[in-house]
Amino acid sequence: MCQICVDFQKQSMTLNEARRALGEMIVALDPKHAAEVQRMLLEAEKKKAATP
Repeated sequence: MCQICVDFQKQSMTLNEARRALGEMIVALDPKHAAEVQRMLLEAEKKKAATP
């Protein structure tokens, strides 16, 4: 797991911070893991949008 995943899952990084960090680190990440991180953040966005 990368630092983005660890910090986001521990809730020590917000969704916006995680998106920004991913944008900065995407070239250094394995493409498969970058896709996993993007899916994780997309799911979090969907949950946030569904919560009143």
